[in-house]
Amino acid sequence: MADEARVTPPPPPRTVLEFFDDTRRASPELPAVEHRGRRLSYEELGRAADTLAARLHGPSAAGTVVGIRTDRSFRLPIAILAALRAGAAYLPLDHTYPKARLDFMMRDSGMRVLLTHRTRTGLPAVPSGTRIVLLDDDVPTAPVRQQLPISTATADDLAYVIYTSGSTGTPKGVAMPHGPLRNLITWQREAFTCGVGSRTLQFAAASFDVHFEEMFSTWGTGGCLVLIDEEIRRDSHRLLRFLDERQVHRVFMPFVALQALAHTAQDLGRHPRALREVVCGGEQLYITPAVRQFFGALPDVALHNQYGPSETHNVTALRLPGDPASWPERAPIGRPINAARVRVLDGHGRPVPAGATGEIVIGGPVLARGYLNRPGLSAERFTPDPLGPPGSRVYRTGDLGRVDERGRIHFLGREDGQVKIRGYRVELGEVESAVRALPEVADAAVVVNEGRTAGKRLVAYVVGEAPLPGDLRARLAETLPEYMLPVAFVPVDRLPLTPSGKLDRRSLAERELTVSGSGARPAEDGVQRDLTQLWEHVLDAKDIAADDNFFQLGGTSLLAAVLMTRIAERFGAYPDLGTFIARPTLSAMAEWIRERPEAGTGQGAVR
Repeated sequence: MADEARVTPPPPPRTVLEFFDDTRRASPELPAVEHRGRRLSYEELGRAADTLAARLHGPSAAGTVVGIRTDRSFRLPIAILAALRAGAAYLPLDHTYPKARLDFMMRDSGMRVLLTHRTRTGLPAVPSGTRIVLLDDDVPTAPVRQQLPISTATADDLAYVIYTSGSTGTPKGVAMPHGPLRNLITWQREAFTCGVGSRTLQFAAASFDVHFEEMFSTWGTGGCLVLIDEEIRRDSHRLLRFLDERQVHRVFMPFVALQALAHTAQDLGRHPRALREVVCGGEQLYITPAVRQFFGALPDVALHNQYGPSETHNVTALRLPGDPASWPERAPIGRPINAARVRVLDGHGRPVPAGATGEIVIGGPVLARGYLNRPGLSAERFTPDPLGPPGSRVYRTGDLGRVDERGRIHFLGREDGQVKIRGYRVELGEVESAVRALPEVADAAVVVNEGRTAGKRLVAYVVGEAPLPGDLRARLAETLPEYMLPVAFVPVDRLPLTPSGKLDRRSLAERELTVSGSGARPAEDGVQRDLTQLWEHVLDAKDIAADDNFFQLGGTSLLAAVLMTRIAERFGAYPDLGTFIARPTLSAMAEWIRERPEAGTGQGAVR
């Protein structure tokens, strides 16, 4: 017993790189990464990274930012490991981003080195003074006896810089040190069941922080990272086959990707039988009928829900327990992970009671350093901890949440991103959940569209049966108040995703939209034709038919008031709101106009 008491536990790793190094030393022959059926062992991957790091080592890389712009091949993990080995932070540069955005990121980060490979269009333009190191060899080779470069990085040094959207339209670089990432991987090694020999899909784009989590949570437990080509990743049918054929044990993916995968599995009657863990994060996890069926068919697969902004990485987690049939429709984000302090506070920085809504505020050794070259914004979002010791900080997420009676945190949406429709606060997730619950709908996204006359209105983009039934809005009215009903249901083959795999709401919101009527029975006389023109103008609509309903096309009491005035100007007859409610179709309103003795005294006449 005395001898055991004198045993000193090994010191914790200084940087995340040491998780990889520990496995490399203990089991050099284990497969570390696989692409298109080819594998590299931990020793082979490590040696390739060492070779590249030797080209980076010196004053041009240590303590600086190294940009990485390459494809989904062995080049990417090799480049990331090499940058970290050289003591640098890596900056992922997604080739799908617009050139102007990439140019800004390269300038703003102050990167001195770019790791890239030649493409058909040549090499990318870089800021003056930037050194380009080519990755033309898929796997760099070096003599076996090459000396391992020694990194001088510490837990306080940067591991990566990832740019996120800024409210002003200018991207901001989140500067993440090794320490918070080391805390995350240490926790995950205990929380996840996949260990030595397990196979994890590299699903996320390198510009998304989950990409890091996929890599190092795998390498920290002796697993193998399975790379996937972009065209397969974006095709749920091919992805499902890939998971099955490659015997993938664990996947990280946002809800929208899980939903598509679950629907595909349901349609094909095929499930990835090797799967053991699914980790969701990045957006609200909804337990839709398709998701329930997916996990019901795979009773041994664990579903984890994680939460954390880029400024902290993941800080809460929940493994959904029991039968999927009993899972809540909106999954909680769980409890704080190791060392994270996650609270729900009111506007005065005080904890709110259980069940009350407040802002999710994060503290502990999990915070990013701040925003690169943005001291003002960093000071605004990373503030002194009102409940912590002197010198401690918190990150104010701007996310709304509540704590339930079991101590689990629930995500309720954005504090600064709530949608207001005619003065009412609307949570888009609630509307989307209701749309997805319709049996004809496989997936849906709801965004705000700004009409020329109609103002802000909700629009649902729907993946589902074609053609979509015409009574979707009427059925939604059974569960949602009128102001939460979409004015249009636009069929799409698939929902657009960002490079990181999240739902691309911005691209949907920027689409031009004109609400369409049924077009089933066109106007039959002059009154109906004139009335159709008025409706189309007020509702920003087209193809309005005689039997279309004003309110089902997005009409409101406010828009009805506008239309009343237009009708009076055109026909000389002024209908009140009660008339609109009693006669909501175009044909019924036209009949009312014909019945008015005063009609025809305005600018237009009954014809």
